[in-house]
Parts: sequence; C-alpha cells; structure tokens
Amino acid sequence: MSPTLDLVNDCLRFVIAFFEVINASAPHIYHSALPLSRPRTPIVYKLHKPHARPFVRVVQGLPVSWKPAAATVSYRAMIEVVAWSPCGRFVAVAPLYSVEVLDAATLERLYTFKVPRDGTRWLCFSPDSRLLTRFNAKLELTSWDLQTGGPVSIISSGLDESYGRHISSTYSTDGKMLAIAYGDFYKSTFAVSTYDLPSRTHTCRYHSPEGSIVASIWTHGECIRFATVGPGSIVIWEVGFTSTDAPIEVERLPVLGDLGGLRGALFLPALSRLASASKAGAMVWDARNSKLLLNAGNIRPETMSFSSDGRFFACGTFDREVYIWKESHAGYIHCKELMPGIFETPRPFISPDGGSIVAVHNSIVHLWRTADPTPPPSIVPTQSVGHFVLEFSPDGALAAVARVNGNTATVLDLKSGNPRLIVDAGMGIIGLRVTRDTIVVVGQGKVVTWTLPAGDCTLNARVNIDQSVQTTMFDYPAQEGRRTFVPYMSISPGLDRVAIVGYGSDPLEIYDVSTGERLAGTAIGGLMPWFTPDGREVWCMGNSVRGWTIVKDSESGVTKLEPVGPTIQPSGGNPWRSSRGYRVTDDWWVVSPSGKRLLWLPHDWRSPETNRKWSGRYLGLLRGELLEAVILELDE
Repeated sequence: MSPTLDLVNDCLRFVIAFFEVINASAPHIYHSALPLSRPRTPIVYKLHKPHARPFVRVVQGLPVSWKPAAATVSYRAMIEVVAWSPCGRFVAVAPLYSVEVLDAATLERLYTFKVPRDGTRWLCFSPDSRLLTRFNAKLELTSWDLQTGGPVSIISSGLDESYGRHISSTYSTDGKMLAIAYGDFYKSTFAVSTYDLPSRTHTCRYHSPEGSIVASIWTHGECIRFATVGPGSIVIWEVGFTSTDAPIEVERLPVLGDLGGLRGALFLPALSRLASASKAGAMVWDARNSKLLLNAGNIRPETMSFSSDGRFFACGTFDREVYIWKESHAGYIHCKELMPGIFETPRPFISPDGGSIVAVHNSIVHLWRTADPTPPPSIVPTQSVGHFVLEFSPDGALAAVARVNGNTATVLDLKSGNPRLIVDAGMGIIGLRVTRDTIVVVGQGKVVTWTLPAGDCTLNARVNIDQSVQTTMFDYPAQEGRRTFVPYMSISPGLDRVAIVGYGSDPLEIYDVSTGERLAGTAIGGLMPWFTPDGREVWCMGNSVRGWTIVKDSESGVTKLEPVGPTIQPSGGNPWRSSRGYRVTDDWWVVSPSGKRLLWLPHDWRSPETNRKWSGRYLGLLRGELLEAVILELDE
C-alpha cells in the first residue's frame, strides 16, 4: 500500500473516530482527538503532534492500533431494536424511551424522537427511506417524516394483547399499507397485522396457519407473503393487505437436515434461502434447489442477518463474536470474525448492500465495513471477563490494578506509566491496596502481601505466591446459607483490616489482615465498601450511603461498628467522586473544577460512576470491555 493511501486511510479513520468531538468542539481536535489517536502507526498524530495541546495525560490505556470498528456510539440504556434504511444511509436504533436516527457512515445522531414507556418492539423504514415507523408492545405504530423531523401518524391497533417478539414488516407497493409479523415463541402463537396509513387505521389481523413465522415477510404484487418453518419443510403463504380471507399456501419447499432444537430462523425471499440457528450450529440452505450452502457447526449462534442481495450472511454467537460469510460459487465462505464486546451476545445487522455491518451489544453500537481488513489478534481481549479493581497509593506515586477475578495484578509508576511490579496472585483477585513499599491482594477467602522491589527504576519485576511475605486465610464463621463468593471488598489504608460485603442484603464484615479473624460485622451492609483515609470509618454504597465508625474497646479489646449519623458525610469523600471538583458530565466530558472541558471520553471509556476511581488529579476508568484499565492525569 502506498504512503499516500496509508495517509488517506489514517485520516479517514481519524475523522470517523473523532467526528463526535470535532463536531461538538473544534478546539478539541488538539485537546482530545490528537492525544487519543496514538496507535502504533499514528500517521495523523505524527504529522500534527506539535499542534496537540492536551489538558490530560493518559498514563495507561491508549490503543495500540485503530479499533476494528469504523465508528461507535454508546447509550446509557440498552438498545432494544435496530433497523437499516433501504437506501443504506441511515441506521435507526431504539434505546430506552427514545428512537434515534444515525448517519450510517459516522453514527452521528441526526434525529432523536422521544417515545412513551411502552416498549419499542420494531422499527422499519418506508421503501423510499423517508418515513420511519415504530411499533410498541401493543402493535400501535408511530411514524416520523425524516425530511421534516416530525410525526406524521399515530395508529392504535385496538389490541389488548402484548406480544413477546416482532419479526418483520413490509410496505405495499404504493406505500399506503404496512404489515407486521409478530409472535410469542413461548405460546407458539404467530400473526400478521396490517395498517392503512392514509386513514390511520388498523385493518386486519391474520393468524399463522401452521408453524413458526420466520423473518422476513415481504410484498408480492398486491399481497403479503410470509414463510413458516416446520418439520422438513418451509411453507410460503399469501394473503391480501386488506383481505378478510385466511392466508393460502402458495408453495412448500423441502428443508434438508435436522431442525431440532431450532433457536431461530431467517428467510431471504429473493433467493429462497433459509438460515437457521440451532444447537447444531448455523446453517444456510437454498430451499428451492434443496442445496446446503453453509454448515457452521463449530459456533453457538443466536442472531443472524442477510444483506438484501444475499451476498453476505452474519451471525452473532453466545461466545460474544460476530462471524461474517461471503457468497461464492461453492456456497458461503468465512471472510471475517469480529469481537465487539466481552459481556453481551452481539446482534449483527448487515446493510442492504452488504458493505457495512452494525453490531449491537447491550448499550453500544459498533459499525464495521465488510471490506476492511480483519482486525489483528492483538486487539482481542485475552484477560478473564470482568471489570477492573484499581487503587492509588496514598502518596499518589503508584497505582495497583487487576481485572476482577483475574490472577494478575500490576503496580504502575504513575509518573512514567511503566510497571513497577507484576504479581501472579495464583487466585481470582477481588481487591487490592498499594503503598510505597507494599501491595496487598485479596482473593476468595485469603489475603496475600508482597513487598515492592526497592528503587524507582525497577521495571517489569515479577513475583508469584511463593515470593509473598504473608498469606492469611479468613476465618469465616459457619452460617447456614452463607454465600462463599464475595463480590466486594476493601483494604484499610493501614493494611491491617479488610471490609467484605456480599450483595445488598448481606452483612458488612471486618477482618484482621494478619490473623484472618472476624473483628466485627453489621446486620445490614450495602455494596462496594471503602475505608476513609484515616481508617477509622468504613462506608458502603446502596440506596443511600451508609457509614460506620470502627471502635475498639480499650478494656475488652472487642471491635464494634457504630453507625454514623445519616447527615454525616465520609471524611475524604467518596472514592468514585473527585475530592478536587473534577467530574464527568452527562455528555461524557471530563471537566475541571472551573467547568473547563478537559477531555472528551471515547465510547469504550465511558462507564458508570461506580466504575471510576478518583485520587487527586488522577482518574481511573474501569469498564470491563477495555483491554486494560485507563488511568488519566488531569491538569487544568
């Protein structure tokens, strides 16, 4: 590839990746975009580095290469539904209580429509891509004109039922009628409803004669056609948009193979192709010619998508991957494998022309180009799944970080960003604490202490459990029904006590680090305990923030927890909030105490408040989808 083409591709990735921040604040090309665009071959950054003016230093967390997704957008709520426009220029998504239309090249938000809290079950565009229609759980529909940005119709279905799933929709050839297929897979009931758009009325409802309706339904002349799949065959049915007659069978096509344990099916009418997701894997048939085009038995499929012309087929799996196949004379051949996230099963949606693919997992939407190179293995997460735990040393010189339930903890020198010590704990880590010369790691049932190597220049030193200076087992009291798994804990600044809490109804307990003895406890705990800087109080998150003073009787030596008053705030503040007045805004800017925007947070750095950790000018971002925890040093 020529240097000029490399530069063009790098510039294109730069613009798409940072379109949102450039559009919001042009000066942040130099304050946010350039400092964050530092992969290993940063052509744009090398050219414009002298012009970068960052307010924030990234201690750890910069990517080693451009991310595989061409664009990403994130929401604070789960994405319920996604739809491509027929022209391929728009993507519609439905986060909770809204519907948004995004630009298909950059995922820029073009329109936002507020909707009632009645559940978006399906989105579809009109054939000319001008209208967008939303269906709710009761099959009521609302349509918006994308040229004017306003609603054009609201139609009630007159139905009282609530249906578990919407399957597909289609417009009549003149665009005046709209039909949608829906069903309840648990009750095995499926139907098609039609709507007259000019009169704003719900016209008809047809029940499926037999079997499960599979996506998609389609328009054939003046009629609606849909397919049902049953043992050994797929049946094509036809019914008029306004007919009161029952659907009639048009054609019955054989299906090769065993459809037992079918988790889902997808039908491409133009080519009579049937895709199935089952325990046996993902399979695609040419139903008309009884030919198997794909048999991917090595994956666990859940969601599937075809391009309109059938050239591409995608499948999201329970292993949190997206597989893409391309049509060839021998059937479908594997052409790409993506891993958009590590927590939720991704749902892929291929654009009508097959040139792009949107994959949704939980609250994040990723956009890929099918022609882009397959991402290198180095960007695929290799650590165990889970968020991170991070603690800063009291003097602000070091940070210790580990992935929750991972076996490795790293002590970082915050000035250089280099590792001082890498600890193989030999157990799943749930908490840690670091000082200038010590790191303490807590796993399920025990606490282990190591001494940090002397000197400030020691890099990448490694230790394991055999080189620890102390290991203590917790003396858990025998209690019926007690949970053995501990999700939340904190170590006191003096490294002498550990606070442990289960879930919201579990008690808060304090243990001695040197002996493992249970010192005190409360009947009511909370979540995510932490000690105040002086170690005299312990606090928990919950519906409200609760605190207890740790009191040791001088005569009996018994330690007790005494609740603090409800109006008292923890000394030293909340570790998930900056004590210096820095904050993260609702639109994902890190701002200074004076309100200056210091840094725009990329989508994969965005996390809830309790997945951040503050210490002076330092901010840790602990989102589980990250390859490593991000640590930022802020400077107004």
